[in-house]
Amino acid sequence: MAKNTIEAAVLITLGSGAEQQAGTLYASGNECVFRYAAEYIASPQSFDLFPSLPRSLAPFHFAGLGPFSDCAPDRWGRKVFARSLNRTRVSETEYLFGVNDLTRQGAIRFFIEGKPAAGDEGVPALASLPDLLNTADAVEQNREIANIELRRLYRATGSLGGARPKASVVDQGALWLAKFPKPNGDDWDVIGWEAVTLEIARMTGITVPEHRVLTIHDRTDMPRTVLLTKRFDRAPQPATVEAMRRIPYMSALTALAAQDGEGGDWLDLAEFARQYGCDTVELWRRAVFGVVIGNLDDHLRNHGFLRVAGQWQLAPAFDMNPEPYDAHVPDRHQMSLFGQDVIGLDQLLSDDGLALFGVRHNYAAQWMRTLESALMQAVARAGLRHIDAQSIAVMRGRFERAVSEIHKVIQQ
Repeated sequence: MAKNTIEAAVLITLGSGAEQQAGTLYASGNECVFRYAAEYIASPQSFDLFPSLPRSLAPFHFAGLGPFSDCAPDRWGRKVFARSLNRTRVSETEYLFGVNDLTRQGAIRFFIEGKPAAGDEGVPALASLPDLLNTADAVEQNREIANIELRRLYRATGSLGGARPKASVVDQGALWLAKFPKPNGDDWDVIGWEAVTLEIARMTGITVPEHRVLTIHDRTDMPRTVLLTKRFDRAPQPATVEAMRRIPYMSALTALAAQDGEGGDWLDLAEFARQYGCDTVELWRRAVFGVVIGNLDDHLRNHGFLRVAGQWQLAPAFDMNPEPYDAHVPDRHQMSLFGQDVIGLDQLLSDDGLALFGVRHNYAAQWMRTLESALMQAVARAGLRHIDAQSIAVMRGRFERAVSEIHKVIQQ
């Protein structure tokens, strides 16, 4: 490693809730080396931090951040951080250690010279959402922003993934993810429809985060929809952010040791889930749900796993967004099925599709009726959410098509 190598202690939360140093990360620019601590390996509560890092005393070398990429910011966070530094080139190490310790995703923490990397300067309260929204708008529109506001937004953003503007906030002793609408570029109420989609998914038996929707007025006094979802990588007690127990998390991208840009295949994800004892039937429900609503942004970073009671399980479903239906353009998913990115219900209901997820035919037939009932309520729920008429009209065809296709399957 180079002379400017940063040595960081890597801490992880064990099943007991206690933190222990799992090892040491040596990072320089875009290169990293990780070594497990012998004491951690010897602990009966220890576990492999990631499948690609099996416990061993041998060092692990990787270009970039490797499996630690979940701990670093994604597209939106990188944009805000680079803007706060007033630079266009930022190293992977800078991104990793620039994340506010309190908002970092999952349970891995980095300590440099005995202190949390990037400090723990606090998380904005719910009342700060209008200011955060206005700063996010300024970043998206490339307007002038005070550096202190940029740093504040970045501390709140942390390592949260995705390209859409977002930030973490504290409300009633819990940590929440606030997802903002874009100041321009959205042709419909994307945030409002995401909230409706979460409600419909929960009706079908899909586990989703606790969530709610707020209307916030921006600097021009325009009402904007903000989606709040409770961070599922934090235990609810105690009621201070600093003392919250962190829950280990890894994206499906990390679980499968894939690279950004690789959409993934349900075959690999289902096999991993089965290997680790996760609920593959729920995974099938999510796959079917995503196909019928046209959730095309279903890549591996938008699926994840939590470590609970000593084993990995599916994290709640998130980032599920319907796309308008176009009869002339086939839905092309980032997650393929058996190598095909145009996925139909018939494939997921075929013998091979059901066998992949371990779903019985009689269960699939019964659940399709539940799915039909839930999707029939989508447009009405959008109205109850006060989604504007144009946004409802844009998405109406998608849900009518979904109900029609499911009804055909049920009648067969």
